[in-house]
Amino acid sequence: MAWIKVVQESEATGAVKRVYEGGKVARIRQGTVGEIVKVFSLRPDLLEARVGFGTTMTFGGSGLGRFREELIAVSISAMLKCLF
Repeated sequence: MAWIKVVQESEATGAVKRVYEGGKVARIRQGTVGEIVKVFSLRPDLLEARVGFGTTMTFGGSGLGRFREELIAVSISAMLKCLF
């Protein structure tokens, strides 16, 4: 859990709600938005930029295709014991 105030999914409105529900946010544990994303929720402009940057860097930037990119991401996450 983040130590700073964040906007939870149930409290989200406007741009924050659109980003949370937009499908580009990584979801963990029972489909909730990850805390690493929520820490940007008090600044919707930064939240949108962070999600856009993350999506661009994670998928589509390499030319490997979505399947291979996902395979690499999952393999590295497993090796690092990452929750994402």
